[in-house]
Amino acid sequence: MFCSLICSNRSNLNNKNNVIVPSKYNSELAEFFGILLGDGSVTKYFVKIYLNFIADAGYIPFVRKLSQRLFLGVPVTYQRRISEGTKEIQISSKDVCDYLRGIGFDPKNRCIPTWITENNKFIKATIRGLFDTEGSVGIKYFRGKNGNYIYKQLIVTNKNKNILRFLEKSLVMFGYKPTKNSGKNIYISNRPDIERYVDDIVPHNPKIINKIKIKEINGFSWRVGRTAMRWF
Repeated sequence: MFCSLICSNRSNLNNKNNVIVPSKYNSELAEFFGILLGDGSVTKYFVKIYLNFIADAGYIPFVRKLSQRLFLGVPVTYQRRISEGTKEIQISSKDVCDYLRGIGFDPKNRCIPTWITENNKFIKATIRGLFDTEGSVGIKYFRGKNGNYIYKQLIVTNKNKNILRFLEKSLVMFGYKPTKNSGKNIYISNRPDIERYVDDIVPHNPKIINKIKIKEINGFSWRVGRTAMRWF
């Protein structure tokens, strides 16, 4: 089910006084902000979040429910775009669009506002939203003298320098050791950091959780001992 521009306009007129947006900043709003920074857009009438129909299948219901909790009384619909391989979640409300721009979401510059950067809980929630939408777990195989090993990297890919700087600075502040490559990626590349990420940041996207927790694939196991990792 999807809400068109006509549908959205009608909804805005009918529900003008029923739209409830968060009255205070909170962790769920910060996580939603991170999701928008990763895979979202805000226009005059619509908020849209674009997720992979297959890879993010287990995450799509979470994002929709989060949207419904944050913005009470607002239509939250979705549409599958087969040619693009995505599922588009749409919030149809001018009030919500105005609200999000008012709390610092700039569709062009995508900076992280101070209400997030000055609160550690909000920073972690925003990191979670970014990694859950823009993140992936790279798994490489290596045959060593003492056995077959899996090497992992938790990766966020984004071309926006504001987002990359925020991620790098924040991860370092929380004790992680991120690395950058080619100006568009942030890597978490050592085993203790990757394992701690699950308990510390607490991802909500099953594709991230499941790949991080993999211990063995086809006779290859996650290497025990020295934690240095690299791409092969």
